[in-house]
Amino acid sequence: MRQVNLHTVAHGGAMMYRGSYVMAVLLGLLVTSSSVRVSPACWSDLNVTNQVSDKANNSTLRILNGLSLDNSSGLREDVTPDAPECVEPPTSFPLQKYESTWSLFFVGVALCLGVWSAAANSLPLAAIIKHEQLHTPAYILMANMAAGDVLTGISFTIGSSGLMYVAATDTVPSDFMLRLRSSSILLSGMSSAYSLVALTAERYWFIVHGMSYVNNVTNGKCKVVIVFVWMWSLLLAVMPHVDSNCTGRRFEEGCVPLGSGLSSNIVIVVLVFVFIPMAAIFLLNLGIFWCLWKHMKAIAAQEAAVGAQPSVNRKSAITIVIITVVFLVGWMPIFVELARLSTNLLTVYGMMVFIILNSAINPIIYGFRLKEVRRYVARLFVNNQ
Repeated sequence: MRQVNLHTVAHGGAMMYRGSYVMAVLLGLLVTSSSVRVSPACWSDLNVTNQVSDKANNSTLRILNGLSLDNSSGLREDVTPDAPECVEPPTSFPLQKYESTWSLFFVGVALCLGVWSAAANSLPLAAIIKHEQLHTPAYILMANMAAGDVLTGISFTIGSSGLMYVAATDTVPSDFMLRLRSSSILLSGMSSAYSLVALTAERYWFIVHGMSYVNNVTNGKCKVVIVFVWMWSLLLAVMPHVDSNCTGRRFEEGCVPLGSGLSSNIVIVVLVFVFIPMAAIFLLNLGIFWCLWKHMKAIAAQEAAVGAQPSVNRKSAITIVIITVVFLVGWMPIFVELARLSTNLLTVYGMMVFIILNSAINPIIYGFRLKEVRRYVARLFVNNQ
């Protein structure tokens, strides 16, 4: 009986010894893993094989790259000298790739043009709002165009300042800020396009249907059109915020790197609603020039009927055509890049310089072409009459 108890105690002691040994090994592995602190992202990059001998049923455990257990030699360690280190995953905004002297130069130019556009376009806008003599349909719609250019100038001033801050601090902008940037650009483009349609339609109605102009084109109707233009433009501008296909993946294939990324579906919608006002502007201007060429004497009679000064309204119609050409030169490059689904970030953002250049030229056109606007802008600084 005593022998059996001794045998039992010895067996229990052996089991306790083995259990203590296993616990010690597990505790050592736990301490080692907590001190090394290998991130889960790094394990996916390590391709390490551990081959067990026949006694372990040849089971394979993937632990460390190059570490293997061979059946004949027991343990064999093969570590490649050029094994990749465990590093942080690259950001989705490779700053160093796009930072250069030329890119910073164009950002600085856009910043200066943005400040000029916001300040210069605010002058005809303030003059038209302040002086009641300019409260006519043509000038009200022209003030709406100037308001769109002011928005463009403010948007580019803030956006260019943000790009300089990113370049100086290596700060990665959030997806929300990038989407807000693209929405401001779309809002500027859509409001300018549809405002230009309204202004061209007003000139078309005056020249082609001059006798019914006074009764059909009023200040109240123009204000309603302006509200509709801005509401519609705002609706189109929020599209980047509902686009989830390319959000945060703007450098991937099939995504346009504008804002946080635009998918091809959103780009197609934008281009369709840009083509519609462009086609309308082209047809309206074509009708204006056809009427100017065919009915010069009738136009003079219409001007006399509505009490307009001779040639003033014809001059304003030509001014609208000049503004249209400048608008096309400014916005068509970026629309072409969108149509091509360009993935070149520098090219897409480089085309935006033409946008702010368009808004910067418009107040110069107003000043040189429209004497009334020039005179009332001067009165803003001379006196309050």
